[in-house]
Amino acid sequence: MDSNQEKIRSLQQQIMFNRTWDLLSHRWKFYIVWLLGKKSLRFGELRRICSAISRVTLTEYLRELEREGFISRTAADRNTLSSLYSLTGMARDAQPAVNALMAWGQKEEN
Repeated sequence: MDSNQEKIRSLQQQIMFNRTWDLLSHRWKFYIVWLLGKKSLRFGELRRICSAISRVTLTEYLRELEREGFISRTAADRNTLSSLYSLTGMARDAQPAVNALMAWGQKEEN
């Protein structure tokens, strides 16, 4: 492998690490991804489940997760302003690791 290929590979690894660390370091973002791994949810459903955070903060985290490629947002119904949030393929690929971390956390709590 030549020097340029090594640099590119190193940068790709840094990007993957940063993306992973960003998700893991924000407890609510991690929790949202875990919830959406179970099923797609509307904003109101997420709001009820994540009632400990403000509407503004939830909106901010959802926008960040969408921008980072973890979730997608689609109009749930043309007659309402409701949005349906679901995982992207990238986030679905990470779901086994997310589930394992959640199971470990629950085990350690008990």
